[in-house]
Amino acid sequence: MRVEFELVEVFGSGPLSGGPLGVVRCEGACDDVLMQRLAARLAAPETVFLSGGDDGEVDVRIFTPYVELDFAGHPLVGAAAVAVRWGLAAPGWVAMRTRGGTVRAWVEPSAEGATLEERPCRVGPPVAPDLVCAAVGLAPDAAVGPVLPASAGLGFACLPVDAAALRSARALPLEVEALPERVPGLADVFGVAVFVPQLPEVRARVFVPEPVCAEDPATGSAALAMAGWFAHHGQPEEHLAFDVVQGTAELGFARIRIEARDRADRGLLAAVGGGVRTLVEGRLTLDSTAGRTSLRHVKPT
Repeated sequence: MRVEFELVEVFGSGPLSGGPLGVVRCEGACDDVLMQRLAARLAAPETVFLSGGDDGEVDVRIFTPYVELDFAGHPLVGAAAVAVRWGLAAPGWVAMRTRGGTVRAWVEPSAEGATLEERPCRVGPPVAPDLVCAAVGLAPDAAVGPVLPASAGLGFACLPVDAAALRSARALPLEVEALPERVPGLADVFGVAVFVPQLPEVRARVFVPEPVCAEDPATGSAALAMAGWFAHHGQPEEHLAFDVVQGTAELGFARIRIEARDRADRGLLAAVGGGVRTLVEGRLTLDSTAGRTSLRHVKPT
């Protein structure tokens, strides 16, 4: 079995920057076990599997090297753009059916980027900062503002710090994994978004509980969570727009565009978007007979 494949960079600010994303055209040929194993083999932060639906929607499954996700920002931005390139959807509003429900994204005719439709962003009450700081290798008093859990589909603990602490943070995936059990109020978080709370360009790093990609280079869902943090902490404007510059010199720097607005009838709505650049394209060979050989008894001489 040979399937169409691309490795794209989502939210990149230049070559070899942004978030790597494997995109595989499935068309019903991949089962759950194969998708999870392929995501582990490709070892990108996420891999998405696309197939065309009968009703015009694109079916999208999202896998990290370890688990399947209901929602993730940079995979859905990349999936929408590649779906248009592959002819699975037309430019404009692309509807993607995920395990967590249908998500729409706007894709320009060039398919060089996409923007997810506005999503409601929920913000929880402040949590004790000490264990959150320790989970990313920082001193217990490193936070320069309240630590808030926030989610627009995938939850993050939003940890505001100064520039020195941002540089000092480090990946401790087992500590991040333990936060939902150790810290009341973080039961639904996936990772920690560490950021310097200065607009309009927010410097950030994001840490998740996965050893292969313990520091995520570009995280749209974390950027949406940060919009919730700003909206609930000293930003009274009805409309909020800013860029998240995420990453390090070694990982490269992603640039993620966020726009949010407060609607009295629906609460905080936030949208995330950015560029999608193809790094590798080709076909994957998934042959169940590959590597088999017959063994014969050979007499010693």
